[in-house]
Amino acid sequence: MHRMLRALVTGGAAAALVLTAAGCGSGTVGDTADGTTGGDKTTSGRITVDTAQGKVSLDKPAAKVVTLEWTYAEELVALGVTPTGNADNKGYGTWITAEGAELPGQVTDVGDRNEPSLEKIKALEPDLIVVDNDRSKANLKQLRAIAPVLSFTYTTKPQLETMKKNFTELAKAVGKEDRAAEVNQRIDTKAADLKARLGKAGKGGLKYALAQGFTANGAASIRMLTDDAIAPQVLNLAGLKNGWKGQSDAWGMTTVGVEGLTRVERDATFLYVAADNDNPFTGDLADNAVWKGLDFVKNDRALPLDPGTWLFGGPLSALHLLDETGKALKV
Repeated sequence: MHRMLRALVTGGAAAALVLTAAGCGSGTVGDTADGTTGGDKTTSGRITVDTAQGKVSLDKPAAKVVTLEWTYAEELVALGVTPTGNADNKGYGTWITAEGAELPGQVTDVGDRNEPSLEKIKALEPDLIVVDNDRSKANLKQLRAIAPVLSFTYTTKPQLETMKKNFTELAKAVGKEDRAAEVNQRIDTKAADLKARLGKAGKGGLKYALAQGFTANGAASIRMLTDDAIAPQVLNLAGLKNGWKGQSDAWGMTTVGVEGLTRVERDATFLYVAADNDNPFTGDLADNAVWKGLDFVKNDRALPLDPGTWLFGGPLSALHLLDETGKALKV
């Protein structure tokens, strides 16, 4: 966990724990650095991809792709493309357990997401490198000297639409646009199915609060997700209502201690993600008077989700969140 805290402190598309202020890009889905929109192929037949750093052109779909952010590794796998290299395979396997998201064993680990090994990346001779726009700014020039770089910003509002748009642009780069449309549609279909099951069970429009808990500096730290974050936007598709209205950061999160949980709306069901070896809700807080006095604790409405439910991921993580929520709510 200490490694995760250190690795994520600079921000990035897969932030989950300790995060400092992260850039939100243009703030509008579809905007690029040159102020244009789109991403259509040029008249020469080359592929043109819309990124946070402007348009990137490729002569043909990329076959050897290195990803330096988990979200985009997940998205490649969702497209049926095995990354040639990826940053921090172990962390990916720990935090992302969505069905179909597992990295094949032959994916080369190129080091830390914040400080990847340029030598390892170069040795793979990639056709394309995919990065988080905020995390990669320090080495963007060096990466571009190796291969074309697609740089995406995750936190541009609305985050769910941004994720789908970035996923589609990445799919364009690897010649899998039809597959991306199919996977994106699965999110809406699964959300509609969960909404129907909730309604049938008399739980339509149920109020929830979504949290990620961990230990920092010896104390429980809790990230509450507002409607600005991608995960609540996914759950809201199923007709669920977010019962947390705290002030959000760029990622759509509010950081609180246990006392802050008293601001969760009283009738909300508390859904949470925490690592098996660092779960403050069943550990440090189990005997805490404030925790035990919370309405959702007293009424058994504090429900765990799979620890590998990645709340800052791509389409497979979104599908996994819907599945896990359905299981937790027993519908």
